[in-house]
Amino acid sequence: MAKGLPPPLALVYHGVAGVPLSRDPDRLFVRADDLRRQIARLREWGYRLVSFGDLALEVERSGGAGHASLTFDDGLVDNLEALAPLLREVDAPATVFVTSGWLGQSHPAAPWTRIVTANELRDLSGAGVEIGGHSVTHADLSTLPYEGALDELVRGKQELEAVLGKPVEVAAYPYGRANEETVRAGRDAGFRAACGATARGSWDNPHFLPRQDMDNGCTLLGLRLKRDDRYEPLMRLAPARAVRRVSRQVVTAFR
Repeated sequence: MAKGLPPPLALVYHGVAGVPLSRDPDRLFVRADDLRRQIARLREWGYRLVSFGDLALEVERSGGAGHASLTFDDGLVDNLEALAPLLREVDAPATVFVTSGWLGQSHPAAPWTRIVTANELRDLSGAGVEIGGHSVTHADLSTLPYEGALDELVRGKQELEAVLGKPVEVAAYPYGRANEETVRAGRDAGFRAACGATARGSWDNPHFLPRQDMDNGCTLLGLRLKRDDRYEPLMRLAPARAVRRVSRQVVTAFR
């Protein structure tokens, strides 16, 4: 790591909306003001914000120190309606990984909202947001044989490219899960970089780079622990999980 620079960092979000935790059991949504605060803190720490594709290039070139990427999974319509204007406001890039078979459909975990349509996806790309692949059906690719994972990734890539009229070069594995066959499929599908979630992966593997989950109610302390890759190891300890559980109950009571 370059002296004085923070470690490379990729954060994974989903939606940008003020959704009460009682309505968001999967904790998929972050409030716009919370996202602004998180972006400001990243910059205070010395990060240069880049797309996921550019982060992967920086990791390959120099290890990626001092670079961070905001990524959003699935392709929720609020990524166009709320995220894109926010990114313009704070002059920050981002990457949205889109499940191609879900275009225009309700989100399975949040049926009161939906995924972007093909036209909206083009608008999102036109707003300067990098678009990545996220499979066709959002299947857990780590449970599929190589051929099944490859088919999901190749078809998802092709379907998005047909909509956008340009290459889709990066991918995120659904649920952030991948095994050796999944990673091989990601490489063979033609992506130059891909990523997991929940800190799974390695900065030494361009087709399984790690991302840290940012969920509804995530604090700046949580962001700091995730920056240093300490959050997931800490959550393996029973006392830390108990504190998190109580904290979430308190937050839920007031949202």
